[in-house]
Amino acid sequence: MTLPKSRKAAIPFADPLMLCLAAVCLSLSAGNPAAQQSQNVAPRIGSSSAEEIEAKRKVLFARMMTAPDDLDSAFEYAGLSSQIGDLEGAISTLERMLIYAPGLPRLQLELGVLYYRLGAYETARQYFNGAKSAGDIPQEVSAKVEQYLAAIDRRGAPSEFSGMIRSGLRYQSNANAGPGNSTVTLNGLSYTLDGQTVAGEDFNGFVNGAIRYRLDTDHQGLSLEAGLSGYAAGYRNRDTLNTAAVEAYAGPVFDLGRFGLDNRTLSVLLTTGGVIIEGDRYLASAGISTTSEWQITPSDSLSASLQYRYEDFSNTKSRRTAELQSGNRFDGQVSWTHNFTEDFSLTGRILATRREARTGYLAGTEIGGAIAGTYRYAALLGDGPAWITGLEAAVTERRYDDPDTMINASQSQRDKEFSLNFRQIMPFTEQAALVMEAGYRKVRSNYDIKAFDNISLSIGIQAAF
Repeated sequence: MTLPKSRKAAIPFADPLMLCLAAVCLSLSAGNPAAQQSQNVAPRIGSSSAEEIEAKRKVLFARMMTAPDDLDSAFEYAGLSSQIGDLEGAISTLERMLIYAPGLPRLQLELGVLYYRLGAYETARQYFNGAKSAGDIPQEVSAKVEQYLAAIDRRGAPSEFSGMIRSGLRYQSNANAGPGNSTVTLNGLSYTLDGQTVAGEDFNGFVNGAIRYRLDTDHQGLSLEAGLSGYAAGYRNRDTLNTAAVEAYAGPVFDLGRFGLDNRTLSVLLTTGGVIIEGDRYLASAGISTTSEWQITPSDSLSASLQYRYEDFSNTKSRRTAELQSGNRFDGQVSWTHNFTEDFSLTGRILATRREARTGYLAGTEIGGAIAGTYRYAALLGDGPAWITGLEAAVTERRYDDPDTMINASQSQRDKEFSLNFRQIMPFTEQAALVMEAGYRKVRSNYDIKAFDNISLSIGIQAAF
């Protein structure tokens, strides 16, 4: 944000003592642009390079040293400092401007936004309230202030409840994950599959949602968290695929700052879940998980999780041997996220899973990895909230312990899977959005009856609360 030059005419003449004090404050707190820059948050450079922005900052800094009351230069310098991620530099510059423009609503708003981004929410509240009480302020400024004050109230509340729900339609080219060829080889002999087993397309209507509750306790660094998520889908043609699933968790979350481990949290959660397929109980599970999260820098975060659960499968009308899959399951994941700007981030993940079962040909190990990118940008239609585009590519390799003697008595199953998923979120408001997804999944296997590919397309409406 820059202050119009016409604004200068409304600023009272500053006496020489104030100018001298401001110049001293400027030199003491800033020194030089390179020294002032501290990269408090991820930069949002946009089309300009960091070198170009730094060069502009040096020119503006020299101009401010000779004319500390030049509000245009100060606003521009603060804007560039914020753009490159130096929030403290931007804040100190704007706070010096209060000498010449005390109570300026847009100045108070910018300071509130910067302190909010820095995590100093109560200081941000003071500036937002100052902007709000200024009297005749533009409607867009008032609306922005109210949004930030509401966000601060939510963060400062001893408890927080949030959730989302989405409903829509999905098309799948291979809804039942069947092989594309009706002729397969079983122990060296060719067999022809029936129409319900080979790949078949279908449509389904789905609904999924999640709720989360967090309570900050009286014990320093300890909060309690609980959540519930669910999914249900009904297919147009294949009733055997009709599914309903639910998952719940609860447990403590520890802020490790009290132990000298700043910007790190550790959670220990009890989990349980269940799945119903074609109206029959299919899966019940219970276990425990732990997740450690570390905000290493303003731009980089690391997350690692371990989970154990016992899975109890039951036979259904069309799945007569599902109970043989029952057993222990172990999952591990490590992910790294880097925010190149406030609007663009990349996440890399490494995953591993070990499944045990009542029979060796259903027990196995899988290892995989994924990379995902997310980009936020101004809405292409209307003036609503920013649109979000996400893309993820993943690969997985699975190895089963023993051969399935009905398929291949000499070799156990080996699968390699590749998936590519695209998501487009187009918000109508802060709480409602149109969500479109497209995905491709390809599984190669030495058991040709297990090899398949699938294209999925979906569209739905999502609401958050």
